[in-house]
Amino acid sequence: MDILVISPCSKDKRYDPVLDCEAVDEHSREELVQEHSEQTTTAADMYTGREHQHVEEAVTHLREVADVDWHIISAGFGLLRDRTEIPSYECGFSDIESVRTRAKRTGYDIDDLTNDETIQAVGREKGIPQAFSDVLSREYDLLFVVLSEPYLLSVADVLTEIPEQTTAFAFASNGSKQFIGDCIWIPATETERQALETTWMELRGKRFREIAKILDAEPLNEMRNFAGDEFSEVDRV
Repeated sequence: MDILVISPCSKDKRYDPVLDCEAVDEHSREELVQEHSEQTTTAADMYTGREHQHVEEAVTHLREVADVDWHIISAGFGLLRDRTEIPSYECGFSDIESVRTRAKRTGYDIDDLTNDETIQAVGREKGIPQAFSDVLSREYDLLFVVLSEPYLLSVADVLTEIPEQTTAFAFASNGSKQFIGDCIWIPATETERQALETTWMELRGKRFREIAKILDAEPLNEMRNFAGDEFSEVDRV
């Protein structure tokens, strides 16, 4: 069983940021890693936000029963493998003014773009949708999308072109459901937040972790063959 997990970066990082958006946009990752080696580690280790930690635990569980590739969308460095090295930086998709500044710096007329379109424009500049499409072409059995709305927007177009052999699930709120494309919806709503006694910031990752903890070979096969358009109860697996 081959599984792909895609999750977002987090604001909280292992090292204090040494780079801003302009620096990561103007220099290659390799150059910045070499220049800031003492503030560099793998993407999996760099991000320390609670949602990221939940996703990491979920990936660890899944790797006990399947082959799992984990990719992280970095607003600064694009789509990263979990073991790719990066220096610490401060740059995200949630601060829309920062995103608009980046889009303007790369030549976009931001007055003609909505906020959503601006995020997607910067995502394209970082090569995120193309890189994700290339990864998806590797014929995974299952895809788990654990992304907040700004990061979901950066790959929304690709999620409408899920390969036929891949069964895809996306953890999303009601408001973000419109961006999950061909994925089966795993609700991350107030109902789930209260049931898991968690915060909105942690909900998607914690829901994923709780599902991953009870998955072994047989339930994974059941998920691969899931035929519905909504997966709402953990005990279905």
